[in-house]
Order: sequence, then structure tokens, then C-alpha cells
Amino acid sequence: MEKKPYVLWLIWQNQDTRQRYHVGNLFHEDGKYTFSYELSGKRRTLFEAMESGYKPHLSFRNVEKTYVSDRLFGPFARRLPDKRRPDFNEILKDYGLPRDYTEMDLLRATGGRLATDPYEFVAPISVLDDHFNFDFFIAGWRYYDGDTIENQLQVGSKVNFELEPSNKEDNKAVIVLSDSKGHKLGYIPAFYSGFMFDVIRNNDIYEAKIEKVNPYAKPQLKVNISIVGRFKKGYSTTSIKDVEPVQYV
Repeated sequence: MEKKPYVLWLIWQNQDTRQRYHVGNLFHEDGKYTFSYELSGKRRTLFEAMESGYKPHLSFRNVEKTYVSDRLFGPFARRLPDKRRPDFNEILKDYGLPRDYTEMDLLRATGGRLATDPYEFVAPISVLDDHFNFDFFIAGWRYYDGDTIENQLQVGSKVNFELEPSNKEDNKAVIVLSDSKGHKLGYIPAFYSGFMFDVIRNNDIYEAKIEKVNPYAKPQLKVNISIVGRFKKGYSTTSIKDVEPVQYV
């Protein structure tokens, strides 16, 4: 079986509107790192981000260029915890990473987040044949019912989704609801919601459950949801790039 590249999406957040956009893709394959901007997506990608005020990263000014390196690009490597830290092994343990982790593993686990800028890395939507899977942290957690029922949320519990086409900020918004009493926990992040909106609308098969609960984390990292599913027979995936990252948002 052909080995697929390891891919992460680069996300940028407008600090005023709090909206997030999928602006680039970082690949690692056969010892090479490549970075390119996301030019072909349907929504919440580079050009929409630029309309919202985004300017290309100073180290990657040419939006049409594919950048290649034998090492993880310096601007991204600096986002990783320093191996010389005395608590570095504890950091690996906290993120559930083995001692033989890769830099891409660590970048995915930490998101490469810094307090000084609006970037983060997230895992792509993975599509193989008629199956798909991805995971996400609930967006908008601080504004809804999550904090009041946090102690009731259990890893492995199912969650439900509700479409919200009347949402003025995102006409493909998808609400995340607790399985038990239907409490509103927040939303699927917009760079994933277009894909899930269509999955739900087309009555495809999927299961969504709570993967992690982090009571001491920042609101945007409180609860992680995993989704596994498959497209119903006859559903066309020709519009989806079956090379990770899958771009359908």
C-alpha cells in the first residue's frame, strides 16, 4: 500500500472577528518538508482570509510558490517545545507521544501555538475510498453551555450535530450538542464545518464522540471530538482531493 504524506493544515485566526481560516498545508514525505498556501479550497481558505485582513507569512511571501526543505521550516520548528527543557519528557507524556515521536507528531499535538500570533496547526480531514475521519476541538466553547455541564461529559460519549443555515457568520455552521440533554456546547470549526454540513445533509453514515476532555485547558482546547464515517453508496467524492489533506471546506 502506498504510504501517504504526513499533512497538517495551517490555520490563521482574525483576532477581531475570531474567525479562522485554512491558509496553508505543511507536508512531510520521504524526508522532505513542503509548505504551500491553500489556493483551491471552496471556503475559509487563503483568498477569503486575505479579504479578512490576512497577509502572507513573512517567511513565505509568495503565495503561489511551493517551499521545500530537508528540515522542518524554522518558523514552524520554533513553535515546538524546546527539547532541553527539564520537563520535556513530561510534555511528551501529557500529549500521549512516544519517545520516538516526529516533529510533525509534536506539531500536531501542540498545534504549534504561540501566545504572540494567530497561527495554529490542525489535522486534516482524512478520506480513503468511501470512509472519512477527523477530530476537532469545539469552537465557541466559552459562549454556551459547556462549562455548566463539563463534569457530566465523559470520554466516549456521543455528541449530536444540528445544522444552522441561518447563521449570519457561516451559512454552513454546525452546532455541537451533548447527547444526553442536548446542551449546546459550541460549533464545529468553520474550516471543517462545510464538509460535515454536506455529510449531514446527504444523510451519510457517521459516529461522533468525545475523544478528550481537558478541564484545565483554554476554552478553545477544552473538548476534542472525533468523527468516523462513510459516504453512502452512490455519493460522489470527485470534488474531494483524495490526497491528504482533503480539501472540502
